[in-house]
Amino acid sequence: MRFSTVASLLVAVILAVIAVFGFQQWLEAERTNIQDDLERRLAREAQAEAEAPKNTIVVADRQLAFGHLIEGNVLQEIEWTSSVRPDGSFSKIEEIVVGDTEETRRFALTQIAQGEPILASKITVPGQRAKLSAALTPGLKAVSIRVNDVLGVAGFVLPGDRVDVMLTRGGRSNPYVDVLLQGVRVLAIDQVADERRDKPSVVRTVTFEVNTTEAQKLVLGANVGTLSLALRNVGSNDIENIERVTSRDLNEQDASDDLIRAQAEELALEAEQANEEARFSSLENLIQDLSEGVNQRLEGVEQKIEEQEPVIIAAPEPQIAPTPAPTVSLAPSRVNVSVIRNGKRVDYKVSRGDDAGEFSADDETGNDLSEAETQ
Repeated sequence: MRFSTVASLLVAVILAVIAVFGFQQWLEAERTNIQDDLERRLAREAQAEAEAPKNTIVVADRQLAFGHLIEGNVLQEIEWTSSVRPDGSFSKIEEIVVGDTEETRRFALTQIAQGEPILASKITVPGQRAKLSAALTPGLKAVSIRVNDVLGVAGFVLPGDRVDVMLTRGGRSNPYVDVLLQGVRVLAIDQVADERRDKPSVVRTVTFEVNTTEAQKLVLGANVGTLSLALRNVGSNDIENIERVTSRDLNEQDASDDLIRAQAEELALEAEQANEEARFSSLENLIQDLSEGVNQRLEGVEQKIEEQEPVIIAAPEPQIAPTPAPTVSLAPSRVNVSVIRNGKRVDYKVSRGDDAGEFSADDETGNDLSEAETQ
């Protein structure tokens, strides 16, 4: 191998190694620059987030019952991502717990679940005890009536429920029942005002939240007759126009709404089934009529075919092409005859006669020539 070839290969290898090494160094530098830029960006975002004011809200760190003392160890500040906080909420624990004296203590007016925001409407003002009066809606009053296990719906009426109050009076001679109040809110049963209580119990008194007129009706009704409670659905807000029920109405047989509804649904189902059966029956009759009509038409066609006589079709006669008439070529009546005499050419026009071998001739001058002369 020549020295020049070996030298060229060595130079090429050295240049390739230098190129690879330089490319690796460039990639490493670019990677380092990108990583540094990313770290600086993340650091700036973290710093901006740390410097930005946080929107917080105070929530219950544990479940709080009615009348529970609100202290700092039962509260927690959490980050509130929305820019709008609920009305009456607090952003700092110091806004709620302002001291540990009788004048600054606050109590829960209702049961508060863990993680639920603390609202001003759910706790007392500083220095106020957690009494029933603090839980009353402004302008309303609390009135209690005496009940038993029957009049109180077997103890299933609990704080926070809504009931209808019915008044029975008239004595044994002419008793009647009126619906005195509808949708009255129950504040407490006996001495329990906890709305989260879910276990029924037989109680002796029920306390309602009513206005002044409703309070007067309850007090008067308790003195002139017997008050009974009817528990309403938790989401029922309907106001019914209910008539008085007397002893005469007891002779009428009334069915429950569920029974009437079930009977109506059953009748509707039966009517629908009857309609379906009628439709199927009419469809079957229509198909049967069509089938009978088609059969009758087929029978008529077959009968007509049988009654018709057979038609004999004669074979076609052979077509004979006409024979063309023979074409007769007529010889010309005059012919030209040339005669050379003494080196001179003379033309004659010869006329054919009717008999063969008879003809006359004229020369160019118009002189007639006899057959003998022509020969």
